[in-house]
Amino acid sequence: MNFPSRIICTALLGALALAAAPAARAQVNVNINTAPPAWGPPVPQGTQFYYIPEIDGYYDLYAQQYIVFQNGQWVALPALNGYDPYAFHPVVLDYRGRQPWVYVGAHRDRYPRRVVVVQPRPVVVRPRPVIINRGLPPGQAKKLYREGYREGRYDDNRGNGNGNGHSRGRRD
Repeated sequence: MNFPSRIICTALLGALALAAAPAARAQVNVNINTAPPAWGPPVPQGTQFYYIPEIDGYYDLYAQQYIVFQNGQWVALPALNGYDPYAFHPVVLDYRGRQPWVYVGAHRDRYPRRVVVVQPRPVVVRPRPVIINRGLPPGQAKKLYREGYREGRYDDNRGNGNGNGHSRGRRD
């Protein structure tokens, strides 16, 4: 076989191999879970952040973490201690990017913190019991007797100086 016929045979075999081979497809699937958390409102496709006025921060739906301002910087946290997320009133933001806190001033103005009014518990006033005066409390009679004896009142008929015992003064 000469050189041109070899080239033609090789080209035909290559074309036949390409036609017989299954079609290869290069696909890249990126599936980002942007399902809102159980405590959050439903979001349209492509929404990335909630603004949460109660914490003056954000919730990133893609990373599933909170973004709050602590110690002079914005910090991402997986959970917030001391907060019940079901008590939040999140607002769906139409922002896509990495730094929603750039617009925190506008978000604070547009979505102010909700004032939670806590109803005070009723004060139960119980009437004081009526105290009926039935004489001196226990031990007081003895105390008063001793004090009178020390002050010179001799109510016990002893030692009054005139021999009578009933008189308080001297007769001249």
